[in-house]
Amino acid sequence: MRILTVVTFVLLLMHQSFSLSRPQCRSCEQTSCDCSRQNLREVPAAPSKPITELDLSFNRLKAIMKKDFAAYASLQSLIMNNNRIETIQEQAFVPLTNLEKLDLSFNKLDTLSAGWFENLFSLQHLNLLGNTYKMLGQGNLFQPLKRLKTLHFGGPNLQSVRISDFSGLSGLEEVHFDGQNLQAYARGSLRQIGSIKSVTLGLNDTKFFLTFGDRNPPNMDHLEVVVLKNIEVPQFYSFPALFFLEPLLKAVRRLTVLNCKLFAIPCVTSARLSKLEYMDISDNIFTDLAFSQMMCDGKGGPLGLQTINISRNHLQSINSQLFTKLDKLKNIDLSGNMFHSMPETCYWPPTLQFLNLSSTHLRKVTTCLPVSLRILDVSDNALTVFNIHLPFLTELYISGNKLIRLPDGGLYPRLTFLFIQNCGLQTLSSTDLNYYNDLKSLEAGGNTYVCSCDFVAFMTSDLTNHRVTVGDDFKSYICDSPDALRGTSVAEATLSVFECHTSLAFSVLCSGILAVVLLVAGLCHKFSVLWYVKMTWAWLRAKRKPTLKKGELEYDAFVSYSEMDSGWVEAHLVPELEQAEPPLRLCLHKRDFMPGGWILDNIMDAIDKSHRTLFVLSQHFVRSEWCKYELDYTHFRLFDHNDDSVVLILLEPIDKKTIPKKFCKLRRVMNSRTYLEWPDDDNQIPRFWQSLRTAIERPETDNGNCLNEPMGLEVF
Repeated sequence: MRILTVVTFVLLLMHQSFSLSRPQCRSCEQTSCDCSRQNLREVPAAPSKPITELDLSFNRLKAIMKKDFAAYASLQSLIMNNNRIETIQEQAFVPLTNLEKLDLSFNKLDTLSAGWFENLFSLQHLNLLGNTYKMLGQGNLFQPLKRLKTLHFGGPNLQSVRISDFSGLSGLEEVHFDGQNLQAYARGSLRQIGSIKSVTLGLNDTKFFLTFGDRNPPNMDHLEVVVLKNIEVPQFYSFPALFFLEPLLKAVRRLTVLNCKLFAIPCVTSARLSKLEYMDISDNIFTDLAFSQMMCDGKGGPLGLQTINISRNHLQSINSQLFTKLDKLKNIDLSGNMFHSMPETCYWPPTLQFLNLSSTHLRKVTTCLPVSLRILDVSDNALTVFNIHLPFLTELYISGNKLIRLPDGGLYPRLTFLFIQNCGLQTLSSTDLNYYNDLKSLEAGGNTYVCSCDFVAFMTSDLTNHRVTVGDDFKSYICDSPDALRGTSVAEATLSVFECHTSLAFSVLCSGILAVVLLVAGLCHKFSVLWYVKMTWAWLRAKRKPTLKKGELEYDAFVSYSEMDSGWVEAHLVPELEQAEPPLRLCLHKRDFMPGGWILDNIMDAIDKSHRTLFVLSQHFVRSEWCKYELDYTHFRLFDHNDDSVVLILLEPIDKKTIPKKFCKLRRVMNSRTYLEWPDDDNQIPRFWQSLRTAIERPETDNGNCLNEPMGLEVF
């Protein structure tokens, strides 16, 4: 048992060292490995998990050894084209019993061996093109490949084809045969394959082809498809107009002649194509006259035709009458010609469903377009409008024109797909798309969009809830304006609130400004800002006036009182003070204010010219506007001079709370002893007048200046 364990361990180490010595593929997914273009010189080690696809193309492989694919038993597709493979060992593909596709094209295989294919029971697709072999092995090369469906073989070195080369290929459906330098072809070789749906022949030797097609016509009653591409005909003007193909064309259903400088097919020849359903003669040099002859001037031709492609020829006019007899015709491709314009009216077969007029330099479309159309391609023209009613149209390709708006959706009630890229389209909206009742897919990228707020909102949010889906890359929807967004994808475009909702934003802004103004006004009112401003202005004005000395003052007191208290002032205060000994001079607004002057200036001037300011306080005074001005200025002056120039007389009890808090010093005065109350007791009245005169009188010094003595008022 120990010996067996040691041997097993050694074998595992040998296998691991062998695997580690081989290169690793750098790109493997769950079931496939793409090892192409990695400069591999040998088949890489198999990944840990089984894979079904392996691509080794465009590397430097030279030889395929017996054990290279031992660990790839699950492979279904093996691609090894464009390497340098010269040698493949006989048993190299034995493990690949599940392989369905094998591509060995464009290598350097000079011989082909039947041993390679012995175990490829599942192979369906084989490509041997572009190698250096001169013949297909020693015969019966493909005998084991019972399930093979497509075969590509030949190349510049292939010289001969034998009858035995294709034995056993009874199920083959498609053959691609490159015999450009073929020298010998055994008659009946391809007949060994049986019924083939598609044969592509690459033959440069016209003589061989003529011999194959004319002198020894094989029996190809089942040949349905003929494809001729890129045939070089130096003297194309003497090209025999497919006469040599007539024996083959009687049963053909699909005929393709591409880029062969074909310029004519006589009416006699085309009329014999009785079973022809599909004709592609694009990239040739047909003119209007030659095409008209091929179609027998609209009186015959291939009457069973369902599809015709005559794109990229030299046609210059749309002649619908050439197709009127073709009552099975469904598809016409006239793209790439030089029409420039179309007739106003046309006559088409009622079965026509597809029409391609792209790249034909059309500047305008007319009612020439058949109403039976399901699919229309007018892309890459110079159309500025498209407004033709097509009630059955389901697909419209109109890209590459000069349209700035979507066509009217009401003209196409059944349209489901609209392609309108690179047209100069400026906007899209839900309203535009709603006119298309059945539209499901829209491709409108590459246009110069005006990225308005509505458009950006529609593309980034509203369109996701719409029944129409965007079929192309959303990044191709680019803004052309405004300038700040030019070149920006619509998906990344952002617009400010002011750009998108100007009225609302302006209203909100105005509301915000109003709210701030109201807030500031409220704060100013609460904290008496306006009062401080007014008083500062009054103080500045007063500062500019010369200060009067005590001896220069005109009045002993300025009396501030409410008009409602004028009776008490005139009946008691004025006589008692001005008729006393010595008399006091009072300043009263009724008597002493300058007529015509501003009331505020008069108040300020009177206070400045008075030794004292006498306030007759009452409920009427508190409610008087002008009394408040006098009180305001006096209060401000108190702060400026820091003196006791104010005398308060309370005619009636007043709650101190009724005096505004901003008059803080006056409130302190009322809280002190320096104010007088009009007594209720008549016996106290003389004493009241004595105290008032004492408070108002101006004590004089020898030099005429006032002494800053306390007034010494008593509170009654």
